[in-house]
Amino acid sequence: MLADQTVVIREEGRVVRLFGDRAERMSPVPSPGNDVRRQTSDGGRSHSVRARLDVALERKLLDPISAIATAADVLRHQVSDAQVEQVSAIADAALRADTMVRDLVNFVRSGMGGIVASRRRIDLKVLCERVVDAIYSAHPDRPMIFTSDRRVEGNWDPDAIETLLSKLVLNAIAHGAPRPAIRIGVRALPDAAVIEVWNGGAIADRDVRENLFEPFASAPSSSSRSAAGLGLGLYLAREVARAHGGSIDVQSNDHDGTTFRVTLPNG
Repeated sequence: MLADQTVVIREEGRVVRLFGDRAERMSPVPSPGNDVRRQTSDGGRSHSVRARLDVALERKLLDPISAIATAADVLRHQVSDAQVEQVSAIADAALRADTMVRDLVNFVRSGMGGIVASRRRIDLKVLCERVVDAIYSAHPDRPMIFTSDRRVEGNWDPDAIETLLSKLVLNAIAHGAPRPAIRIGVRALPDAAVIEVWNGGAIADRDVRENLFEPFASAPSSSSRSAAGLGLGLYLAREVARAHGGSIDVQSNDHDGTTFRVTLPNG
């Protein structure tokens, strides 16, 4: 059984973290829909269109959503106990809307030349552990186990990798079995790094498996939260992997559960 508090276990050459059912919040939760950097292929005109798109979305969509979320957060501390649940539902809806809009923006941008990885030297273990910390703080009812080599250093785009891992872990939360714990692993290869996200349960529908990484495709789920998504998360995760010259694949069956494996060459 997982411990009630987050536990860090140091082994020879490895780091293992157990995120139990009631671990306290450890860090602010970043938006799961963090933008990834894009490149254009048709010069200044595409850049101009993209800039206008960014401004329009910020002013017309994201600003109002942010205002709703801020107002809900303020109201949460002013309303009666009987109204807290309703206000929390408003804040939750605003967060989902913000995520969907950002995913849609990234999808539109991906048609303007694809994603470009702005690489710099990072420790992938540190970045991935922070992402799992943040997601767990938002979903403390979902136990997680994080394992990593002590150091996984290389040249990758930290913002894009954060997007990739967030999408995979949130997908496991939405579509995986509630038990056992979601497992996130990071390991170093001679010229690459591997990120794996495992959850219990299998993707039974063959058509779903074959189209899992296509835009607007998602596995069926009984969760109203996941049903509200656009089905772009795994597509964006694949595009981030490809931008690094890497790949992502999935293995799923009733006996072994579902594992997403990402290979990222150390460019």
